[in-house]
Amino acid sequence: MNDQVKEIACYSLLHGTISRDNALYLMQLDGDGVYDLFYWANQIRLRHFGHSVKACSIVSAKQGLCTEDCSFCSQSTRHQTGIEEFPLIGSPEILDATSRAEQAGSSSLGMVTSGHSIRNPQDLDKIGKAIEYLAKNTHIQPHGSFGMLTKESAETLVKCGLKRINHNLETSEAFFPKVCSTHTYQERINTIRVAKAAGLEICSGAIFGIGEGMEDRLEVAFALKMLDVDVVPLNFLHPIAGTPLEGSVPLTPMESLKIISVFRFVLPNKEIKIAGGREKNLRDLQSWMFYAGANSMMIGNYLTTKGRKVDDDLQMIKDLALELQTKPGDSA
Repeated sequence: MNDQVKEIACYSLLHGTISRDNALYLMQLDGDGVYDLFYWANQIRLRHFGHSVKACSIVSAKQGLCTEDCSFCSQSTRHQTGIEEFPLIGSPEILDATSRAEQAGSSSLGMVTSGHSIRNPQDLDKIGKAIEYLAKNTHIQPHGSFGMLTKESAETLVKCGLKRINHNLETSEAFFPKVCSTHTYQERINTIRVAKAAGLEICSGAIFGIGEGMEDRLEVAFALKMLDVDVVPLNFLHPIAGTPLEGSVPLTPMESLKIISVFRFVLPNKEIKIAGGREKNLRDLQSWMFYAGANSMMIGNYLTTKGRKVDDDLQMIKDLALELQTKPGDSA
């Protein structure tokens, strides 16, 4: 057993985080030390969440025709990806997605719209009505990802019953200009602060395997710590043909698991959700994401890419003797 990993883990359990130097040490581990890292990440998860895990689902509520140029995204008009494009869907389609999410054991449904922000007042009204219906008539908690928010739009969504907003930082501030040139890192931080001020829970994370370095991974972990977000989704690049990153090689399963574990050490009491790209990057080690420290997962399909079969994920949770938390109010 690596005594230094144990010492860092005990510090995380006692103080609620670790230093950047210690995080860097953990990220650089190799050989048998990596298994010690996983062991202690799992111990931290068990301390804070026990054997309970969560699942969430998303629905692509408006797809394609995005003006932004995020290098990993299939929905930008700057990239020729051939995806299906459609305007904001109606309430019947959202209700169908809600039904599928409930059947999958999800405790929430995230409505995701493409684009910089909700610029059309009619779209905001339409989204608000769908959120209000879900909040009042289903067991699924309504979440959303609608790009940049203003104080007014955030407050409107809260009044309709929205509980949580997703707005990822994606990567470090230093690396962000290499990922996107059509908006700034600070704009993303501002949206998180506006949403938090309006009373929304914050789901914000990052994507890995986009050319970032080890320091970038650590920087975004500590930025999320500073912002005190509630949920941290970790995405791993699924290269899409037609995007600038189409030729990227997915991270190895062990490298992906190391990232998950270090985030658990830095953010010991936060919900760490494994989201897009896990099938490509974790491959046969998908079940290890929980042992590496995650306590949440996205289940079902993503936006423009397919996920794993829901039944396979539910069987995985059962085989691991974990308990799926199916109601938002259940305790972890």
